[in-house]
Amino acid sequence: MLAHEGKNAGGGPRMSSHPYGDHVALVLDACPEASEADVVAAFRQYEEEFLIPPQDSIHSIIRTLQVNAAPSSGAPAGRASAGKAPRPMKSVERFDQLSGDDQNVEITVRIVSHNVRDQTVRGEQRTIAFGLLEDLPYDSASPSTRWEYKDWAPKQELRSGSIVRLEGASVNEYQGRRSLNVNQSTRVVVLEEGSAPVVAPGEPLSIADLPEAGTVCVVARVLAVRPDVIHRRDGSGTIDVVRGRLADGTGSVGFLSWEPVELEVGQLVKVDGATVRSFRDTPELNFGRTTTIEAYHDASFASADDLESASQLTIAGLRDGARDVTCVVEVHEWQKRTFTREGQERHLWSGRVADPSGQCRMSAWSELPFTADDLPVAVRLSGVRVRAWQGVPDITVDEAKQVEVLKATPWDATIDLENHAVEVALDELANGSGRVGVASEGYVVSVRDDSGLIYRCGECRRVLRDGACTDHGAQEGDEDVRLRLVVQGDAESLSVFVGKDAALTALGLDMDRLRAVIEDEGAGAWVQSLRSRWLGGRVRISGRLLVDDRSSMFMADGFESIEEDGGMIATEARAAWGVA
Repeated sequence: MLAHEGKNAGGGPRMSSHPYGDHVALVLDACPEASEADVVAAFRQYEEEFLIPPQDSIHSIIRTLQVNAAPSSGAPAGRASAGKAPRPMKSVERFDQLSGDDQNVEITVRIVSHNVRDQTVRGEQRTIAFGLLEDLPYDSASPSTRWEYKDWAPKQELRSGSIVRLEGASVNEYQGRRSLNVNQSTRVVVLEEGSAPVVAPGEPLSIADLPEAGTVCVVARVLAVRPDVIHRRDGSGTIDVVRGRLADGTGSVGFLSWEPVELEVGQLVKVDGATVRSFRDTPELNFGRTTTIEAYHDASFASADDLESASQLTIAGLRDGARDVTCVVEVHEWQKRTFTREGQERHLWSGRVADPSGQCRMSAWSELPFTADDLPVAVRLSGVRVRAWQGVPDITVDEAKQVEVLKATPWDATIDLENHAVEVALDELANGSGRVGVASEGYVVSVRDDSGLIYRCGECRRVLRDGACTDHGAQEGDEDVRLRLVVQGDAESLSVFVGKDAALTALGLDMDRLRAVIEDEGAGAWVQSLRSRWLGGRVRISGRLLVDDRSSMFMADGFESIEEDGGMIATEARAAWGVA
């Protein structure tokens, strides 16, 4: 450690040596009016009381000294906070209410992830915990914010999924990025228990149990590995990386290595210190300088062929951002489109594909070994990637070698794309990603007032408001019909939009008759008649589910009421509850 010599704020010599060396020197350079004794005392307080090492506390100390040295503080310029009385508790609901120098904070948060690791602090091996916190855990109507945190004296009360109140936490700010310190003296009040266990450093997790974020250890077999290049957003160059996929008996996950790695397909490895990050909706393991990869030996571990077969996805299992995907689909539509980009003529092939779990779109940047005349054709896709629009997956094929034409589909049933609707529980739809060609059942719990006749913009098809489109101005518009409902499952509900054809079929009317009925009864009375007819009744919907960051909507091209036997329902209820 280097000693720092000079003059302190009072004009006397500074201490010639101390246990914090360069850290104190950096603080004194940034805050020349500070007293060295106070700086040393501040470092000692952070380390002994909060268990925060100097390299992590230095920025908070500098900021505190700068704030206390400001003229508005009314305090002597040369004094730091070490000798001050403890600050009063600052109670907040949101992270954006905190400043970078807050030291005694009370806030209620959800523990998104909690990871434990060993860290060397001034030559001493210590165990710390870190992860992500989320504010506003009980306010579903407001967007929440996530911060990183460090728990310097790992507390058993902090578990992934728990909702806790932290009393006495402090804010750390570095390069404009703020995080929360859970100090040794911080009180943790558990409001809701989390179920996820705390994982000890080096203890392998199964892929199915990987958290949303944090540092993990896994034992898995390499299913795919390939070099790749990432182009910097600012155009300053490229980064060589390695991508691939790992699998165990519970599932598979993609990985991205920022460092050169020597891996072979089929190799069984133990990866420690990998970071879980999400690319769009798909978790991914990131390997960095602190990640260790070593060969692992387990004679009972599943073979690469078995894992490859088990990790093959269906259309229902596709997620936005997934890479190195293997699946078998049947192509039902295929067409070629030619366009010009940056002066070069390019081609894109696209169409609709299906399997017994659903249907989606597929695009290819290379000509594939089949044509539209061969349809329908079964293909095995390997190493493809997935992107999504409104939550609905779109498979992207970059090279023809990723596609293998099969003689027949591995399933027996023939798929009729126009009538292919997979039955899915409504709760599963409400909690899942976008899907096409699905059907479900539930109970109508709401009929919106804006159901009925509407007028759409002739150019963009948006619904006119007061006879005008927000983009194309006032106009008469094109007449259309829609029904807006809320359908409830066992525990979840969905907003349902019923289109023109399905609505007219369900109502048993044509456009002229519907227009006449609404004119006779009035729009409000007509909607009320729909409520009398459908509220509380069971219905079947079919169509596509669209999902974005804010909500999900079911666009129904099929809607029908389900007649139920009230006596049978009562009998089943009595039997279920054991009532005579």
